[in-house]
Amino acid sequence: RSRSVLVRPALRAPATQVDPRLGARDPQELLRRFLAPMELSTFLRTCWARAAVAVHGPPGRFRTLTREFMHDLDLTSLLRETPTDPIHAWIRKPPPAAATSSSSSSSSAPAAHASERLGGTLVAPPLDSVKVDAEAALGLARAGAALYFRAPEELENLLVPGLCDALGAAFAGRYAGDGKPRGEIETFIAGKGHVTGWHTDFQHNFTFQLRGSKTWRFKRGPVEHNVRALTPHYRSRSNYEQQMKLHLTSDPSSLDFRPPEEFFLDAEEVTLNPGSVLYHPAGIWHHVECTTDNTVSINVSLTCATWADLIGDGLRQLLWASPLLRAPVVGLAGNHARARRDAEAALAEVRRRAAALTADDLLPPAMLEPEQPQRRVNVATSRLGAALAVRPGDRFRFSRLAAVVPLPVGRSCTARDGTSSSSSASDGSDDEADFTAGSGGTSPAGGSASGGGANGRRAVGAGARRLYALHVNFGNEDVASWLRIRLAVSQPFATSLEWLRNRDLAARRTEEARASAG
Repeated sequence: RSRSVLVRPALRAPATQVDPRLGARDPQELLRRFLAPMELSTFLRTCWARAAVAVHGPPGRFRTLTREFMHDLDLTSLLRETPTDPIHAWIRKPPPAAATSSSSSSSSAPAAHASERLGGTLVAPPLDSVKVDAEAALGLARAGAALYFRAPEELENLLVPGLCDALGAAFAGRYAGDGKPRGEIETFIAGKGHVTGWHTDFQHNFTFQLRGSKTWRFKRGPVEHNVRALTPHYRSRSNYEQQMKLHLTSDPSSLDFRPPEEFFLDAEEVTLNPGSVLYHPAGIWHHVECTTDNTVSINVSLTCATWADLIGDGLRQLLWASPLLRAPVVGLAGNHARARRDAEAALAEVRRRAAALTADDLLPPAMLEPEQPQRRVNVATSRLGAALAVRPGDRFRFSRLAAVVPLPVGRSCTARDGTSSSSSASDGSDDEADFTAGSGGTSPAGGSASGGGANGRRAVGAGARRLYALHVNFGNEDVASWLRIRLAVSQPFATSLEWLRNRDLAARRTEEARASAG
């Protein structure tokens, strides 16, 4: 593969406005405008998760973003609106007096930073990160500290899900349970000479330079699709062991927490100016230097779910179905022979259940929708699955990772994922409108239809109802479902659904009995 880790299109981006609202209306067009003149298909095929991409364009293309979503870059307003509490400030402590004195006579960098250049790269002491409130952050910024805080939520709620959808992430772009987008937007504010030393990230990042200039340097990272970052640029090493144990078990090209300076001498370099967009993938080494005062940039960090996340949760859910594997591990201390025997039996059970897991169990069609699937469905009126051609000889099987839960009648309940449900028609929830639309005016709790037409017949789905929740893949610590859909079910569909639930239980018992019989 190519040694280059930085792609710089020869043409500049057009002056077309980049409107964050495209994240909700047309996600792919949003990403196209960020990357133009590079084609989106080219980016996904050759650069995503492989190389950094720097696209330069006119500053005016971010005018809508800065004026309507970033308070025209007014720091006081941004700090007032940020959801970050506390705010992070980066400070470099001055070195001892002797070091300051010696460096001041031989270095062009500020003496207080004791920085020096090595091979064109500004090398600075590690950063200290302190947490402060908005008022203190404003004072520190005026004194020369760099600030790091979340961008306004309105912007985050447009760009993060929009970019995930444009990348085709589907379910992997949302957290299990609450369905919130897997990512955030950080605002970086710093002055000339501020340096963020060599490190890697575990997120995929899109950086937008809004004011001032920054020089970025890149080297290929040591791990493909890394799980955690390597952050030697921080003075604190509280995460050192966590980062290193994951690094060392990911088949790294280098065992170093930080390679020697000589490794970075041939780094590729690009300077971002207002109007520039930079994509930099997870795992790539990068170094950032502010080359002007009062620089402002935002960084969209995406942490899409991995196959290990999806399959790991599904597998643990299957393991929870086994009495053997649900049993507490006790009585093994001092009895090595028994411990090995019990572990071998447990592993045999794990292998049997893992072998039964299929791609269809993990990926029901609703999880692969380009946008978030419907979370509420009226079974009587829904057209979901209408295009599925079913032939007389076709057979269906129950998903090993799905469970249909009847919801309590006549009172509200709160799900583990934080959403509330109710079968009462008087709670005023938005379920009412979703479930009654096109169903003859009945409430989820029941009641009579309004007549259903001139002939007096009831509309399809009218009459008493029950609410159910369909859950798929919830084998994680929070028991949060990767897919959760609330169903409004009226007669005769409620009878059919209860029959299906009983058949599902019977099928599981039959499978367990066959396994036990050998």
